[in-house]
Amino acid sequence: MAHLTIKGLVIRETDFGDNDRYISVLTESGARIEVLCRGVRRRGGRMANAVRLFCWSELTLFESRGKYTLNTADLLTSFWGITADMERYALACYLAELAGEMTDSDEECPAATRLLLYALRGLSDGSRDPVIVKAAFELRLMAESGFEPDLSCCGACGGPLGEEIWFSPREGMARCAACAERLGTVGYRRLTPGAARALVHILTAEIPRVNAFALAEPARGQLARICEEYALCRAERGFDSLTFYKTLEQQT
Repeated sequence: MAHLTIKGLVIRETDFGDNDRYISVLTESGARIEVLCRGVRRRGGRMANAVRLFCWSELTLFESRGKYTLNTADLLTSFWGITADMERYALACYLAELAGEMTDSDEECPAATRLLLYALRGLSDGSRDPVIVKAAFELRLMAESGFEPDLSCCGACGGPLGEEIWFSPREGMARCAACAERLGTVGYRRLTPGAARALVHILTAEIPRVNAFALAEPARGQLARICEEYALCRAERGFDSLTFYKTLEQQT
């Protein structure tokens, strides 16, 4: 049985029995692991707050045959502020679920963890527009997971895109105006200048700045729709947490 100490973010928690809990942890290295936490829910348990959803903690684990059991846990940072707003909390749950879908225990993706931490910070302290946080996280996570869209040139002719850009979230490619007219625009969206600039920013900015911008309508709405569609196409599934978030969003 190996003994190791890691830093990680709790992205899912499942209570069972009288005192136990399973947690999914996105580690600092970007691997997702499942951890059994025995007895953490006992009254007065000192580790309970360190293994709650959206907690960034230092965990000491026992590993045996690829299974992890918690030994000790120390809370480093929590994003409990998110729970004060149901819509932001629902969005955070979706982002965590999406991150869990795009990571696993066999491959490391440190950028995924950093992206989620900065997204949670922006949602928790209210410093970022939730629509921008969501779009930026979806698109950049896909890019960091090996699914970066090509906005460098026209995917049909290889030439420059020019000022009129058509983009397909499903294909992950762009077309110039001439190729859009020649080949058609089924599945393609004509990007507003603001949305086009935002897509490039999300893909190229340093991770701490990936969601640090503002966007007015209609570019803001177009960016949100494109990034969501792009992420769902790459994940190849829907998410109950996203459905719940969108239900709340429609009520505001």
